[in-house]
Amino acid sequence: MMFQKPISRRAFLRAAGAAGFGAFVASSTRAWALDAVDNPLAHYPDRDWERTYRDLWKVDSTFTFLCAPNDTHNCILKAHVRQGVITRIGPSMGYGKAKDLHGMGATHRWDPRVCQKGLALTRRFYGDRRIRHCMLRSGFKKWVDAGFPRGADGKPPVEYFDRGRDTWVRVTHEEAAEAVAATLENVATTYSGEKGQALLRAQGYDEEVVQATRGAGTQVMKFRGGMPLLGMTRVFGLYRMANSMALLDAGIRGVGPDKALGGRGFDNYSWHTDLPPGHPMVTGQQTVDFDLSAVEHARTVVVWGMNWITTKMPDAHWLTEARLKGTHIVVIACEYSSTTSKADEAIVVRPGTTPALALGLCHVLMRDGLYDP
Repeated sequence: MMFQKPISRRAFLRAAGAAGFGAFVASSTRAWALDAVDNPLAHYPDRDWERTYRDLWKVDSTFTFLCAPNDTHNCILKAHVRQGVITRIGPSMGYGKAKDLHGMGATHRWDPRVCQKGLALTRRFYGDRRIRHCMLRSGFKKWVDAGFPRGADGKPPVEYFDRGRDTWVRVTHEEAAEAVAATLENVATTYSGEKGQALLRAQGYDEEVVQATRGAGTQVMKFRGGMPLLGMTRVFGLYRMANSMALLDAGIRGVGPDKALGGRGFDNYSWHTDLPPGHPMVTGQQTVDFDLSAVEHARTVVVWGMNWITTKMPDAHWLTEARLKGTHIVVIACEYSSTTSKADEAIVVRPGTTPALALGLCHVLMRDGLYDP
């Protein structure tokens, strides 16, 4: 029997520590999958922790909607819903599928079409400043409840119309609809026929304006597609409402469909003042967003009357792609324009002088023959 040399206390502690650390390393390697993987296709570490992250993106349903926060883009977006709440918004990726009546398809390069304002719409949906029910101005409600009192000239008493300072009263949808319908009927009735035309004269309207109504009270109603009804929705919004007033006129004046007149549609584009009214005034045709895709085929682009980078955010890439192809960019503006940072030439003019500059340019083009006949 061989005699073993006794181990010292220090050596024993050193050996025990090494053994403990080795056990710790071995257990950690198994628990955290730190061991080397020879074949990743045959072995995959336990990563159940990823489920927590992936659950954040699970949704119960999706739906598409038209986005019009405060512009004319009207992008078609997709909302992702979980437990009845929209958790996120993204592009619908379907513009490339669009075709015209001749079967000509749109380019897929319109996709993805969405900007930061659209992506952040959930803040507006669930924001504390969103109105979630019908509201009537208290003075207007009192005027309606009092039976629409008017003065000798047809004007309502001023105390009922304290706009900007009046308080608001919450009403049901039915009450709001009844107030709107009753007001439309009262206005159309008040200004119909010779009596209505006499009231317009008493209020100081020119005779040409009075005769333009042709005795129909609906013609004094002015409908304008406001900010929620911009873009293509203006065709189906308050302008269709204006046309439908012909039904009301037929009932009040007792005329047939050939004599019934609707309300007046104030074109949002021409009267908004931050858009180029010269287009419809000169040509009768409004500018169209899809024209923006053509800029990459131009040698020179003059951005005038539009702050492209700010007001056409989802379509700003067309300007960038045009610049990549060598298109010369000129920006003319009388105010701060972020598009100026993308320009080869920037012309800053005083407000109110742009018509003179435009006429001067046209004069030089025609005088010197700088155009392709």
